[in-house]
Amino acid sequence: MKIVVCILSILFGGLSMLAAITQLKAARNRRSPMVMTVGSALLLLAVLFLLLQWKTDWILALAGNVMICGSALYNGLAGDNFHLQHHIIRITLSLVLTAGFLFL
Repeated sequence: MKIVVCILSILFGGLSMLAAITQLKAARNRRSPMVMTVGSALLLLAVLFLLLQWKTDWILALAGNVMICGSALYNGLAGDNFHLQHHIIRITLSLVLTAGFLFL
């Protein structure tokens, strides 16, 4: 189970970071992509903490996922390009990943 949580977190954090970096190059408002970048880095750091069995891994995962989802919601609402299904899937995955960190 730990491997599944790690792989999904690396994929989610890596893809979120890629999206944030792409947005940083194109956007005029850089706050939201910066928040997503930091959140992605925190999620990736949480994977390292989980592998090292440090007990604060779930706090980093929670903070990273909140930052990723919050900035994505802000981008969707501010850019008049809001896709509800996309955000529901993102939030659900974030909740599952955070629960995985918490219970491992």
